[in-house]
Amino acid sequence: MLDIFEIEKRYTVFDEKTYSQLIRLLETMTTYTMDKPFKRKVVDYYFDNPAMLLEKNELLLRKRVMKNKAQLKIKRFHYDPTRVYSDNLRSHEREKDIGIFDSLSRHYFFLNNALNSMFTNNLQFDTDKLFDQMRIIMIIKSKQIVRKLYGYGGLKVEIVNERLNLENRVTNRKNKFEIIQFKLISPEDTLPVFKDFIARIEKHCKRIFYTKESKYEIAYRMTKPLPSKEEENKRIEELRRKQQLQKASEEVAIKEKKK
Repeated sequence: MLDIFEIEKRYTVFDEKTYSQLIRLLETMTTYTMDKPFKRKVVDYYFDNPAMLLEKNELLLRKRVMKNKAQLKIKRFHYDPTRVYSDNLRSHEREKDIGIFDSLSRHYFFLNNALNSMFTNNLQFDTDKLFDQMRIIMIIKSKQIVRKLYGYGGLKVEIVNERLNLENRVTNRKNKFEIIQFKLISPEDTLPVFKDFIARIEKHCKRIFYTKESKYEIAYRMTKPLPSKEEENKRIEELRRKQQLQKASEEVAIKEKKK
């Protein structure tokens, strides 16, 4: 099974001009051709209860809405990049097509079965309490520009530029972000060609920055509570201390040089 981080490459961008500059770069590479782009809108709703039991049990519950379709997904997750489950991704998530206006309670049977099938050991929590009083904790609205790229060796790549509006219902903070994702959608034997494509992109476009963060992880990080006044003062004091140490070190170096 292919590593998810081999076939999906996600990048944050320098500014709003980055995507158009990337496309112009690709148009100069004669070994690739692209379809005309199309636009779509996706809204992701993430749920938890007031006790945040899903988060405490490293679970993520998402309802994704796109036009007249909706999908419910529950999966295990880790914020720590060193603990990714990419080598066995599908065994850690379950999804189901649902109605756009369906309540979560209508699908509790599916969610309970999903949990039991994802955990090999006996569950250490009460699933009834886990799904009690569910509420929306995060909304990610995404405006996407999607296009297909074709290359030698049968390569086919989906390029998605996403402009995200983030709303954290727990911290009452909002933010915006932009990412670009390259996804291999041709057969597995084109992976070496895909890796060559990615290497060329990273070499010639210095305005994109690789990340293993999911959109939810990005949203979570960018909408965290603002630091308290005490925390901010401590941060400033630590910065001043480092600056003083650096200045003292530089002064010593200058004196040694003059000797």
